[in-house]
Amino acid sequence: MTKHEALRMVRQAKSSHIRWLAYTQAMAAGLAVEDKQAPVHHKECDFGHWFYQDGFKAFGHWQIFQDIEFAHELLHAVFSLLHQALIKHEPGRAAALLPRVESISHSLLRGLDLLQEEILASEQEVFGS
Repeated sequence: MTKHEALRMVRQAKSSHIRWLAYTQAMAAGLAVEDKQAPVHHKECDFGHWFYQDGFKAFGHWQIFQDIEFAHELLHAVFSLLHQALIKHEPGRAAALLPRVESISHSLLRGLDLLQEEILASEQEVFGS
């Protein structure tokens, strides 16, 4: 893929994550959200699908990409705790966990910003195999 396509792909992945976070916030606020809209497992969300497929092919060897993976896995681990709290009807616990999810999300989004900067700064014009 070209540099332009790579940047577009990262922006789309970022949008997918932001959408997932919005569903998570809605869920924590007590709104009905389908499991497929806010999957618990990190490989089941739209961002995870991109990350472990096209994203990994193009950037899997980059350190910033590996850092994003750590943040993404951590995000879903904490979200799993929030999800369990909601299932157990513990809204106070869920409310306490939401800021942690949001903070980790912010780190993940910052990592994606850095990935975009790396792509722009790269002398490579083609990414992936």
